Amino acid sequence: MAGKRVLLGYEVVETVLLLALLLLALVLLFPVLDALKILIFLLVVLSLLVRWRFRPNPSWMLIDASFLVVISLFVGDAGVLLGVYVWYFATENRPLFALLYGSVSFFLLELALFQFPLFCLVLGLLLSRWKAERCVLQGEADALRLHLHRLEEEQVHLLLDYQDAQQLSRLEERSHIAQILHDSLGHELTGAHLSGKMVRSLLERGEVDRARESQDKVIDRLERSLGHLKMAVRDLESDPEVEKSRLEALLKEFSYPVETQIRGDLLLVPASVRQLLHTCLTEALTNVAKHAKPSSVVLQIDSSQTMVRMMLENDGLIREDERADGNGLRYMRRRVEAVGGSLSIQRAATFRLIVVIPLTGGY
Repeated sequence: MAGKRVLLGYEVVETVLLLALLLLALVLLFPVLDALKILIFLLVVLSLLVRWRFRPNPSWMLIDASFLVVISLFVGDAGVLLGVYVWYFATENRPLFALLYGSVSFFLLELALFQFPLFCLVLGLLLSRWKAERCVLQGEADALRLHLHRLEEEQVHLLLDYQDAQQLSRLEERSHIAQILHDSLGHELTGAHLSGKMVRSLLERGEVDRARESQDKVIDRLERSLGHLKMAVRDLESDPEVEKSRLEALLKEFSYPVETQIRGDLLLVPASVRQLLHTCLTEALTNVAKHAKPSSVVLQIDSSQTMVRMMLENDGLIREDERADGNGLRYMRRRVEAVGGSLSIQRAATFRLIVVIPLTGGY
């Protein structure tokens, strides 16, 4: 707790200064203090409390200040309390009112006592300036938070679009498989089934030669069905050579050499996970190019039957205290977490990005 900073808000400072000014006004009145001046002082305090409690338009305070001016014509030293109203109008961004009653106090008070309203005027204007700057900064902060909120909403929408695209891709794959099964496999298997029944019927009638011919037809149809099935599977599977070329091209186009270590068979990883890893790697390399001038970049990919892990590590950070995980990596974290994985960042002498995706469920 020793290092914790205590920040005073505008309202706290305003209240403390008002109490201090009231106390100072009471001290200035003390040498000639009597029952009447105490009553006037309490009325001024009551006026301020009512305005603080109900927060009316600051212009209504003109009534109280004018009433005090009239009283000051008969009780001269009471004009010191005009400084409190001068301070009030200045803090409420009514500088003309503050100058008006400050000028009135100049004619009502001796020069020594006039210093109090003058001090209140300067202090109120400074506090009003602080309040205005605070409102501007608060507006900018609110606009920034709104912009950030909209960016996060946009990222959520993009993530939902990505999930919808994945679902649509699965539906298209299922529709393609169903079409193959219906157009090719269904026809061939139906013919093989009928030929098989015919073989049994011919054998029961003793027509062995015709039964053998039908049996050959069954075998031919089953072989064609197997060929169609292999063709369908081959169409649905991604080309490993193409994906390998994409990875090599990505690393080759990067500005710095990358030491690559791949353990496990990536072909066992579902194509959607490989695509997500490729996208994460692209964003991670872009992040390295923006925030570092590395002499060493290491890429490790480990895959097993249950999970796949990718780690990209680099040195040469330009500014170690700078937050390198910008909107791109935050968006990638959302995408990875949407499939049950995790994206973590470790900062030390090097910058390390780790992506872990389980291979069970959802793929």
